[in-house]
Amino acid sequence: MKKKNGFTLIEILVVLGIIGIMAVFLVSNILGAQDRAKETAVKAVMHNLQLAVEAYNMENNAYPIGKNISAKNLCENYLMVGGYLAQLPKNPFTGKEFAESDIAGKIVYDYNDLDGKYKLTGYKRNGTAKLLELSNM
Repeated sequence: MKKKNGFTLIEILVVLGIIGIMAVFLVSNILGAQDRAKETAVKAVMHNLQLAVEAYNMENNAYPIGKNISAKNLCENYLMVGGYLAQLPKNPFTGKEFAESDIAGKIVYDYNDLDGKYKLTGYKRNGTAKLLELSNM
């Protein structure tokens, strides 16, 4: 009897199926890691904004006033004007400067004039789940 070399069709299909299943898990983990890295970058931007807001307060003896101020407006109207921030930071999710229309990675500043407290809130990719809240409490 003659010996055949090579793989059967069934063996090849099983191996391809296993590789396909492994690829699905790998891709989902890679995409999740990218989002986590971008979320960490948003947190870093938030910490820089918090430092700039505190520097603004040290010099002006008051925090920027307003409700639901976007990162862009906070920077352009308060932090960059006074030299507390050199330039408008980039949104890690879009790769561009923060804009009013940002949903992914948006940062919102709120100041409560009743108690003199501010809150910086950062959001995840979906724009609704909170990523981090920083305040002067």
